[in-house]
Amino acid sequence: MGYLDNSTIVVDAILTKHGRKLLASGKGLNISYFTLSDTGIDYTLWNPSHPSGSAYYGEAIENLPNLEALPNAAYFMRNNLITLKRDVVTLPYVTLGGVGVGAGVSHDFGSKNDPLQISPNLINATETLGWQLVIPDSSLIEITGWSTVDISGTAQQFLNDQEIQNAVVYENNGETPNTSISRHTTTQTRSTTITFISKSTGAYKHMTLTMDRGPLKSGAAA
Repeated sequence: MGYLDNSTIVVDAILTKHGRKLLASGKGLNISYFTLSDTGIDYTLWNPSHPSGSAYYGEAIENLPNLEALPNAAYFMRNNLITLKRDVVTLPYVTLGGVGVGAGVSHDFGSKNDPLQISPNLINATETLGWQLVIPDSSLIEITGWSTVDISGTAQQFLNDQEIQNAVVYENNGETPNTSISRHTTTQTRSTTITFISKSTGAYKHMTLTMDRGPLKSGAAA
């Protein structure tokens, strides 16, 4: 959910299927926790040179349009509420490992078609709920070992508005799931950035995949 504007305290909220089921059965939602996010805020708009003085330094930021509520947290609002031990000094973070992954931030398929084998790992915590994998353009790559997630409704409408109709979200309940990523034939050199998300902590890691134009060749990836 999100504030509709900065002049009234009205909240735009979208209920999940479970929430609608509770209301239909006459039960209350009993919301106990919520989390806030500054996703969508451009802090570079802070203007200490504003001619009207310090009260207007953040005027451009305050006038930014707010994101509408999205029921799928894979795109926004990844700021999960988590409980950590009192002696924890480092927050959980994600690393990527696998054959030929290197630093885990990019991979170039070149013109080869050998699948990329990769696994996300959660550091400083144990993954208990599994993982999500966000693919902005499923026409470029194919994922095995994961199941797709329904992103219909408001989330799908947002994707259509942003002209990323081929976006897909996958889920895997494994602590460190093995992932196989294969590329498709392309008519030009293309790249896409995929995102592994820890469902229990909200920690995530991006990885950029690049591929040359087809036809594909056999052999090890470049």
